[in-house]
Amino acid sequence: MKAVLLAGGFGTRLRPLTLNTPKPVVPIFDRPFLYHQIDLLRQVPEIDEVILSLNYQPE
Repeated sequence: MKAVLLAGGFGTRLRPLTLNTPKPVVPIFDRPFLYHQIDLLRQVPEIDEVILSLNYQPE
């Protein structure tokens, strides 16, 4: 099964944290937000692929 993480967008509700940092890599407890989401998906045995849908500052 595939999981899709919507990681695009400007992150306006997280400003000023997202002025220079893309929303998926804003640190939460010293780890990028995206890492926490991927860790949760790893706990679901049926998921064998994760697709990131990127838009703003994808690099």
